[in-house]
Formats: sequence, C-alpha cells, structure tokens
Amino acid sequence: MTRPVGVVSKNDMGRSCRSDQNKSIGTLVITTLLQTGGENSVDRLLKQISTFLTDITDDFKIVVVSSLERLCLTYPSKHRILIGFLSNFLREEGGFEFKKSIVNTIMSLMRAVPETTESSLLHLCEFIEDCEFTALSTQILYLLGDLGPGTSAPARYIRFVYNRVILEHAAVRAAAVSTLAKFAASVPSLRGSIMTLLKRSLVDEDDETRDRAAIAVNVLSLAMEKNPFVPRADDANPEDPDVSDVPCADDTAAYLLLDSLPMSFDKLERSVKAYILTPGTMDAASPVSFSTLPIVEDVIEDSSEVAGNDFSSNNLDLIPSSGVAPKKKKIDPAAAVYAIPELASLGRVFRSSVPVPLTENETEYVVTCVKHILPDHVVLQFSVQNTIDDQRLDDVTVAVEGGDGLFEATGEIS
Repeated sequence: MTRPVGVVSKNDMGRSCRSDQNKSIGTLVITTLLQTGGENSVDRLLKQISTFLTDITDDFKIVVVSSLERLCLTYPSKHRILIGFLSNFLREEGGFEFKKSIVNTIMSLMRAVPETTESSLLHLCEFIEDCEFTALSTQILYLLGDLGPGTSAPARYIRFVYNRVILEHAAVRAAAVSTLAKFAASVPSLRGSIMTLLKRSLVDEDDETRDRAAIAVNVLSLAMEKNPFVPRADDANPEDPDVSDVPCADDTAAYLLLDSLPMSFDKLERSVKAYILTPGTMDAASPVSFSTLPIVEDVIEDSSEVAGNDFSSNNLDLIPSSGVAPKKKKIDPAAAVYAIPELASLGRVFRSSVPVPLTENETEYVVTCVKHILPDHVVLQFSVQNTIDDQRLDDVTVAVEGGDGLFEATGEIS
C-alpha cells in the first residue's frame, strides 16, 4: 500500500456501511476494513464483526475468514486474539464448508506462525469434542499425531484423542488409534499408558480399528522390550535436553509408525505386480526389498477409455445414477516387455517412462514412445495409432538412429 493515510480516511465511512442490509456490500466493507486496518485496530474490528458474522450466510463467512487469515499473517503478534476469535466460531452453528475454512485457516497459520501451534491444537481439540463432521475430525486427529508429540506437553492431548475412541463411530475411532500410536512411537515415556488404551481397542467392533490397534500394540510391545524407557535422573541438569524421552536410533516403533513409505500404496501394489511378472525373480534367493522392486511411474490410464468420457462438472450427464464415476483402469507399462519371450533375457525393467508423443495430435497418425530402462539395455516401445477412419496402416516400421555412438540398435520386434 503506497498511500495508507488515504485509505484510513475512508474507514469511518466503511464502518457506517457495515450495517447495510445488502450482505454482499456489508461483507465487502468488512473485508476492506480487515485489509486496511492497522495493528492497533484489530481488537476493535473483531468486536465489530462478531455480531455481523452471525447474520450472514456461510459463503460470506468464508470470505471474512480468508481476510482474517491475511490479517494474522500481516500482524503475527495478534495471533492469539485472531485464532481465539476463529475458534469461537468453530463452536457456533455452521455448515461443513464454513467449519472447514476455519480449520484450514488455523492449520495454515500454524505453519506460517509456529508460535500458534500449541494454542491452536488445544482449540482444535476442543472443537472435535463436539464435531459432527467426520472428515474434519479425522483431519484434526492426524494433525495431532504429526504435531502433538513435538509440543512442550504432549500428554495433554491424549485425553482428547482417546475420547474419540470411546465416543465416535468407526472412521474416527480408527484415526484416533493411529494418532495414539504416533504419540507412543514419538514419546517413549507415554508408551506404557498409551498401550493400556490401545489394548482396549483390540476388541473393537470395526475391523479397521482392530487391525490398527493390533499392529500398534505388537510394534510398541517389541520396541518397549528392546528399548525400555529409562526416566531422567533426578540430579540431572535441568538445562540439558532430555534425551531419554526421544526414540533411539534403532527404535522399531518410530521406524514403522512414523516413517512414511518411500512410495504410495498404489505404486507399491503395481511395483509388486511388476516384480512378480519379471522372469526369474520368484526363484531368486535374495529377499524382496524396496531397492529390488521396479520403479513404476504415476497412474497411466488405459488408452481404451472413451475419449469423451469426461466426468467433470461440465459433463454431469455422463455420471451414472449412483453418483460415483467408475474407476479408470491402471496398467503397468512394463507388462508389455515381460509378455515378449525374446526380451526375457534382458533382465528386469528398472523403470518405465510415461508415453511421450512424437507427433502432433492432429496428424494422420499419432506416434507415442515408452522407454523401458533395463540393466544393460533400453527398450523403446512405439505405438502408432491411425486417426483416419477410411484408411488402414499396413507394414508399419520405425527407424531408430543410435546417434553419437552412445547407443546402438541391437534388434527390433514388431
């Protein structure tokens, strides 16, 4: 802002307009005041808009929440007041989108202003005590599992998390069990008490909740047996960091429950399937590990899908009556290599690229290429598609030049 004084002179006029019967104008006035007001006027502005927010729809409330987020980023010293203001409206009546906007705003402020983390987590814990939206409850629980163990007093959040285990339905209970497991893996001093809570979920009526609890109890039991927690000595220097409440370097619970997989479950499934299809791998003596699994690219949609089968908001008539679009088929590009016996001697496909177009889409024929990387070879898979209905392509060949002597074409299969 180059002339803030000129804007301030209009603020008094804006405050008189905030009571306008047209809620669109009133919302615009409020957001303008929030964006142009000074740090000293934050408290007064919040008092003025608190009554205004109760009289407008959720769509207008979301706009105001976005302005409050920018205001907090502009004046970080006011984070306690602004987050407290937002948390008050979490407990008021409102729809899912409005509550979601507040939760996302608080989470965004926690990343931008780390000083807000502990107070924000407590506000979110109080919100899930009476939250009717499953998606928000699970989102907050997973956030607690990531940030709660790193706070100054992680034990204070255990009560809020366990309340979800005994009071909520299956999806939230499963998320709460995972959060408890993360707390136990991160803070060894809490493992004994959390183990008692997790064992109660071993008889849960929901399969997912039972499975998560069983895995957590088994992993934590082995970790506690291998690395029992030793409390800090009474005569230790209070200024020294407490290393006794930190997982050991070889702690299995921290490795299994905190470290993420090097790939998504979808990629892991496709990688394992590609490994099984590789000739000779099932007879190998070496164990299967992430390093031995072939690398697969992101989802490649089956080209047999109808080109116009678009399930976007502009093509709603194509969505089936169930309201759920069918899943698109996923294919493994390396499967084409494994299906050719002549290529079996080349070894395992290390990685396959996404199809690379070699021609324009508007040409008479469309050519794409997929590169399969093997230990000592590169297999180029060309696909030629005819785009003209009254013509047929016969005896199609592709010529490949080595170039600079780095590569040499050793053979071709059509």
